[in-house]
Amino acid sequence: MSLPYGFISLADAQLQRRRHLLDFYGQAAQWSALLALLSYQLRFLVPFLLSKLRPSPQKHRKEHASPIVSSFEDQPLPSKQNQISTQARFHWFLDQHVSWGAQTSSYWGTWRVILTASGWLLWLSVLAVKDTGDDYLHLTKRFGIIAASQLPLHYMLALKSSWSPITYLTRLTHEELNPYHRALGRIILIFLSLHASFYLNFFIQKSLLAKRIRDPDVILGLLAITTFLTLGTTALAWVRPKNYFLFFLVHVTASVLILPILYFHVSHLRTYIIESATIYLILIVQRNTSVQKTPNAKLTQLSHNLLSITIPLTPSLSNSKSFHPGQHIYLSLPSQTRLRLNPFTIANLPQKDTHIRLVLRALNGTTRILANTIPSAPSKPTTIPLNIEGPYGAAVNFPNLATCDRILLVAGGVGATFTVPIYRHLIEQEEGLHTKARTIKFVWAVKSIEDAEWAFPYLDAKDMDGIELYVSSSSNSSSSRATPSPNARVKEDEDEGMELQEREGLLMGHDGVVSGDSSPPSPSSAASTLPPNLTTYPHRPNLQSIVNKLFATHPEDPHPPTKIAVLVCGPAGMGAALRREVGVWVRGGREVWWHNEQFGW
Repeated sequence: MSLPYGFISLADAQLQRRRHLLDFYGQAAQWSALLALLSYQLRFLVPFLLSKLRPSPQKHRKEHASPIVSSFEDQPLPSKQNQISTQARFHWFLDQHVSWGAQTSSYWGTWRVILTASGWLLWLSVLAVKDTGDDYLHLTKRFGIIAASQLPLHYMLALKSSWSPITYLTRLTHEELNPYHRALGRIILIFLSLHASFYLNFFIQKSLLAKRIRDPDVILGLLAITTFLTLGTTALAWVRPKNYFLFFLVHVTASVLILPILYFHVSHLRTYIIESATIYLILIVQRNTSVQKTPNAKLTQLSHNLLSITIPLTPSLSNSKSFHPGQHIYLSLPSQTRLRLNPFTIANLPQKDTHIRLVLRALNGTTRILANTIPSAPSKPTTIPLNIEGPYGAAVNFPNLATCDRILLVAGGVGATFTVPIYRHLIEQEEGLHTKARTIKFVWAVKSIEDAEWAFPYLDAKDMDGIELYVSSSSNSSSSRATPSPNARVKEDEDEGMELQEREGLLMGHDGVVSGDSSPPSPSSAASTLPPNLTTYPHRPNLQSIVNKLFATHPEDPHPPTKIAVLVCGPAGMGAALRREVGVWVRGGREVWWHNEQFGW
């Protein structure tokens, strides 16, 4: 056995001390997570206290008759502006995705998640080796108990409800906490793999493998590490998309089975297992109590693979749920499995429209099941019962976009179900304030006009001024095409634009390659009419040009933009390309609030 660890014999007193140290460092690993979460509150407490202690300059500023002087005094001091720019660049770096290739499956996560997980892994590693001396079995056992101590935190990170203490302490939604849930899962898998590997090495070195492999604790231990490895393998970014249902089924099943396996593995882990089981039961109760049943949802086929679901906003549904633009819900058919696999974004403003509208593309899994319920030649919408869970989404924590001078919304395909309600809400805000000081621009890229027609009834003619619709390619299918009305604006820019990639094939040709056809869609006998004032382009959007125009300032502009918001929902390639273009301006010192809505899990 290589130094510094060896197989040593211990007296009874030494065995008791080892047991005490194992329990102590297991509890230290668990309680240090709570300490880290409480320390995170300083992020909110310190700015709050400074705002109370520091006198506001607005209270002591003398008003000037000159608008130039008044406007100048409203601007931050140069040192303050430099500080804001430095902080903005730092946070932009932290939210940058790290990958080892061009494919989205190679993403490791953001720098923020990677650095946080690395720091936590380092801290747990210190706790794993501290006071183990040269005792090989002490180190082996320490890996196992520290891994088990993280299970309650791991299950708590999976809670979707505001009931979650972590959501309350961090002000982060389930979608924002999910990357940390995955990272902690990998850390637990690393420690359990070390625990199992070290024990197997010990059995082999001491010629005990043939005897111990038949003992219940070893059998359960091997079953536990096999379960974790299976779960980790199916969760890999390059495996999961190939069969999402398999991943989800394994994930849920393994999360349940691992608890009794570890409970009966060794008695020293039972406190952590009971805690994890309690959190898991709370998760089940929360999800089931939040489910609403609607017996008369209307399912309509908009095109050959585009579906629409309209759910009446009944008093019980309206009173029990609060909707924010950009949120999503989970659906399940009562006759099918209760597993809710996919989120569906709410494409409208439910309180204003008195219904919930969902637009989804029929691919596999839940969407294909829904599509199969529609008759081959439906004469009217199909009525189906649905279970609704939610709403969820990071939109509840969005800042007040009314404080932004310019706002850019970018969507690809059905990603507009996220941006359309936000755009409508922003327009309504402006109408309520009776001001047009802000610039609100909505860029929407689709493969065909019919992919955008579902949104037109929700938009007034005056709302079209801020929308640019890009039809990326003409289709060889027999589906209908839209003919622009005489008042619609169709622009023939010469820019090549940005090639969009989408896993579902929304913007791709039949061979999976982005189509290079920039010709306008050809009309057909079943053509519809585009709304007046809608600007359309018969090619893909040039994101670099769009971003540069939005961020550009002009000397004659009396109110140059100081804060810009950019929101995107679409193919991963679109989000990455847009972020690269916006990043140029962030590194140049511009203040940007950024949000990329993606459903990766």
